[in-house]
Amino acid sequence: MGNYQAYEKYKDSGVEWLGKIPDHWKRSVFRYYFDIQLGKMLQNESQSEHDEEISYLKAIHIRWDKVNIDDLPKMWTSPREKEKYSVKNGDLLISEGGEVGRTALLKDLQEDCIIQNAAHRVRPLSQSKVEYLNYLMRHIADTKWFDILCNKSTIAHLTSEKLGALPLPLPPLDEQEMIANFLDRKTKQIDDLIAKKEAILAKLDEKRSAIISHAVTKGLDLTVPMKDSGIEWLGVIPKHWEINRLRHILKEQLVNGIFKKRDSWGKGNPIVNVFDVFIESNIVDIETLDRVECEEDELSKYSALYGDFFFVRSSLKLEGIGKSATVLESPEPVVFECHLIRGRPNLSLVDAKFLIAYLNCHFTRSFLVSKANQVTMATIDQNKFKDVHIPTPTLDEQKTISKYLEQKTAEIDLQKAKVQEAIERLKEYRTALITNAVTGKI
Repeated sequence: MGNYQAYEKYKDSGVEWLGKIPDHWKRSVFRYYFDIQLGKMLQNESQSEHDEEISYLKAIHIRWDKVNIDDLPKMWTSPREKEKYSVKNGDLLISEGGEVGRTALLKDLQEDCIIQNAAHRVRPLSQSKVEYLNYLMRHIADTKWFDILCNKSTIAHLTSEKLGALPLPLPPLDEQEMIANFLDRKTKQIDDLIAKKEAILAKLDEKRSAIISHAVTKGLDLTVPMKDSGIEWLGVIPKHWEINRLRHILKEQLVNGIFKKRDSWGKGNPIVNVFDVFIESNIVDIETLDRVECEEDELSKYSALYGDFFFVRSSLKLEGIGKSATVLESPEPVVFECHLIRGRPNLSLVDAKFLIAYLNCHFTRSFLVSKANQVTMATIDQNKFKDVHIPTPTLDEQKTISKYLEQKTAEIDLQKAKVQEAIERLKEYRTALITNAVTGKI
């Protein structure tokens, strides 16, 4: 890294993922400098009158750069186990399962707490600092070494033995502290920059949403007379626009999608799933679809034509419903699965792109989601969907609005792509800085 100096002399570490290290650094293994304690197995019931319920941390609570200590679960433990498995602020926690090796320093804990057996607690023994180790673990994870060490093709586990035998480049104690402090300072600067750019992305998303919502509910001409739509959530619309229910601008009835068992998937016709419906693009990307085998009668009933749209009627999560996307073209019949509804608009009355933009705008989606049944999974009834009100300009005006939105959203998407590219470069620089600092390259 051009702005930083290298050390004067290096030696081979003998470790593939580490390469050369400064000549005065030690080459050792983890267990000689850190105490490793795997957590306690889950205990759901008291086994003694002396047992007590206590909060515990498990692997899912350990995130990179942070341990989530909100609303911790509880288990029973004996006084001896409480002492053995206890954690305190300043401890380094490492995930034993899941994303093995995921590491974070524990901070801001304000209650008695232990760890479950999917996590390791690490404390320094001598001449070592967990703050330095925290960054070193991030570097090891970035090299994908944990995938090899823990055989990620099966269920991965970073056992105490594997962790204890992990090669350790060890600078002098004061240098470990200097490296950790340097990386604390520099990564915070980088993270602050990333946060500012992510805020710009959020503002661009807000701008995009506002432009779409205004265009499909108020039109493009700010001088035209307006009228009350008679619909509370829609407000005023241009005076010359009509209001139709969705059912009145469809060419035929709405159709719920096909249910297919998993052994039918993998070949056959493209099939649209819930996760193929993106409100960001409003269009289903045919190239990315899974496939499913269908009979001829199924193809005739469940396939989509140019201009058809899919509406997500049910999802395990409330925020997953109410999205729409259209199919513009496909060289072969496209079918759709049972959590979707297919709509076939009358293209002599409504422009497909205008309709999708309206269905996906903030006002419409919020209204539809408010009508969902949430008893089991979030579901929007087909009758409620086809009764939604659609403000309808002339067909020519709809097409003009669609072209305007294509242009404006493309401009915003280009801005977003540039900001996202800058974020990715900052993340790459952050990774490179950590790597070079903890391995002695700078």
